Amino acid sequence: MRDAIPFSVIGGFLGAGKTTFLNRLMARAEAPRCALLVNDFGEIAIDGALVAEHAGDTITLRNGCVCCALGSDLTGTLSKILDRGTRPERIIVETSGVAQPGRVMDIARISDELRADGVIVIFNAEALPEQLEDRWIADTVRAQLAAADVLVPSRLDRLEPARRAAVLGRVADDCPGTPLLDCFDQGWQLFMDLAPADSRARPAFAPHAAFTARTVTTDRPVDPARLQRWLRSRADVYRIKGWVRLPGGASALLQGVGKHLDWQRVARTPDGNTSLVVIGRGGLPDGDAIAGQIAPVDPCSAEAGEAFLSRPRQTE
Repeated sequence: MRDAIPFSVIGGFLGAGKTTFLNRLMARAEAPRCALLVNDFGEIAIDGALVAEHAGDTITLRNGCVCCALGSDLTGTLSKILDRGTRPERIIVETSGVAQPGRVMDIARISDELRADGVIVIFNAEALPEQLEDRWIADTVRAQLAAADVLVPSRLDRLEPARRAAVLGRVADDCPGTPLLDCFDQGWQLFMDLAPADSRARPAFAPHAAFTARTVTTDRPVDPARLQRWLRSRADVYRIKGWVRLPGGASALLQGVGKHLDWQRVARTPDGNTSLVVIGRGGLPDGDAIAGQIAPVDPCSAEAGEAFLSRPRQTE
């Protein structure tokens, strides 16, 4: 059986900056080989030098990315992508400005060929206060924000410090626990692969200075419920990936974007221990401190790991 392809959704209201956000990713030579499903080619600023082939509703870039016009049939477009000879390393869907991104993500949750890998919602920080007071669109905007695993504000640079703090504070109150990435220009890094710290992995992605990276290793079994509670308590964690050694000999590959976590059972971690890469804001504890919080000195019951992985499809 082929590995499931990570599937991410970019949502946000009209004028939020979704296309600009995607342009940053498409211009990166080091970007993963993505299939980008967008609403309108005309809004995507693709440098002609980057285009390797343009056929109908598909543009292939020299960095391996494929950009497809979405049209009205998402499942049909996905089928074409999955049937291509060269499968993408990641699929990203840009929703329309009035769509609910969580509903688009439901496609990945019921597909064996896709792995849900986070809903990123972009909002226009300058316009948001007025949008939330507009009786015609407020419910749509709130629902989009609530669906996010990571929130990314645009146009923060246009706000004075007091207004900026007020807008971000309101979003944090309305969406408690949802990480808020306040560096729009670097948001494309959410899609870069994080290689777990083991000898078999390619060199780990080195994040921009706006991010903080921590490597967490421990030879003690990790309580999965404790790890999830820790992650939910940290609105400053954007990405996590790595191997987790669970009680009772069970092991898993953990991959997460913001609030969304995906656990996949594996026979064994590469070295028999836990090894995680955590990307977030400045202020994250160091790796040893994180290990102490997720791997208690008194381990949980030996059955806890197996019981956790035996639950229906492990996504949170």
